[in-house]
Amino acid sequence: MVKGKKILISLGGTYEPIDSVRGITNKSSGKMGLALAREAYIRGADLTLVVANVSVEIPSVFNAIHVQTSQEMNDNILKLIPDFDIFISAAAVSDFEFREKSDKKIDSSSSLSLNLKPTTKIIRQIKKINPEIFLVGFKAEFNISRDEIIGCARKQISQAGTDLVIANDISKDNCHFGSDNNEVLIVDDEVLTVPLASKREIAKTIFDVISEKI
Repeated sequence: MVKGKKILISLGGTYEPIDSVRGITNKSSGKMGLALAREAYIRGADLTLVVANVSVEIPSVFNAIHVQTSQEMNDNILKLIPDFDIFISAAAVSDFEFREKSDKKIDSSSSLSLNLKPTTKIIRQIKKINPEIFLVGFKAEFNISRDEIIGCARKQISQAGTDLVIANDISKDNCHFGSDNNEVLIVDDEVLTVPLASKREIAKTIFDVISEKI
């Protein structure tokens, strides 16, 4: 049961600025995160969202903190995480940020070399701050085998202490970023295959599994 539990959900894609007008991001729409938020709300959870760039409207009924960059998401989540029972890390957080950012628009007439550095892995810090939290991670891969996807999910479990990983191949038809449907593997000690379904139905299945585990 998640009724009354304090649940934190991150969603959307982070944006890393190059200069004052340009940046890099990803195609995450926030649809899966919003579906999870709706399901948590229906089940009576005490819900907070950390929202990056999304293509969906976040209902005003939700307590939402809006961020842009991976660093802003990291800072907000680490402040919040001690007070929560469950964290669902559904956001697509950039793996890289720029070492130097211009506060002006870079002249487009000159060539440009981008110097990147890895961003902080938010999910690997969560259990260090709140060891008792139930931690749900997402793992999106592209055009790899089922066994490889499961291996990537289990690697996250080993490195971050994740209790559950929702893994999928975004190269499949109707499963890409921004789609209304998905096909996922729910991975812990076992693997539950969830065939192609709406993100709303997948959110219900994910919360059914979480309710069995907590």
